[in-house]
Amino acid sequence: MAVLDTERGRFACGGTVVVELDGEIDLATADQVYARLAGAVVDGCVIVDLTAVEFIDASGVNALIAAQRAATGVRRHLLLASPPRQLSRILDVLSLRRVLAAHADVAAARTAHECAAVRSR
Repeated sequence: MAVLDTERGRFACGGTVVVELDGEIDLATADQVYARLAGAVVDGCVIVDLTAVEFIDASGVNALIAAQRAATGVRRHLLLASPPRQLSRILDVLSLRRVLAAHADVAAARTAHECAAVRSR
């Protein structure tokens, strides 16, 4: 099995759960963020609403990647919505957009998820 399964479109889905994050995602909060997202994927595919996130560091990005792995492990999708500019830059510089699917807002993420679910049928 690959370390990261980027073939997210192959999972059959029922719906999505929106998890809203806010404030700073850093060394002090990354474990909590991971636990929250990993817990949410049990209930369905997850859209992570980052609208209110003010800062994210490397430990925060690692928490998102770990949550993506957890989602893949239970055959769920994890999509990012409204990533702050700083995170968008990190995703571009580190070529992580194939690992962490980022969308302009929750509606765009939901539409992308619905399209992926249709393709997997």
